[in-house]
Amino acid sequence: MKLTAAPANFKEKKPLYKPYKSTKAGKKGMTYVKSGQGGKRLIHFGDSNYKHNYSAEARKSYCARSGGIKDKSGKLPGKDSANYWSRKVLWNC
Repeated sequence: MKLTAAPANFKEKKPLYKPYKSTKAGKKGMTYVKSGQGGKRLIHFGDSNYKHNYSAEARKSYCARSGGIKDKSGKLPGKDSANYWSRKVLWNC
């Protein structure tokens, strides 16, 4: 998935689960997700300082490593985690 620049009204509309290029230094992407109280929170994902090697071997290795990341209850994190968005958008896991 290709990241595009966020629209001018991004902070006012706060579209849920739509990734855009990050405005934060050092991160590749950002998206709004649901917070615990029914609101929305902004998460940033992907480190822009790394030159990612997206070869088949590197992708397989990253997907195996990041697939083992669990939340506090021992489950795989869902749409509200940076790991989910990094795997989906940057690595296609």
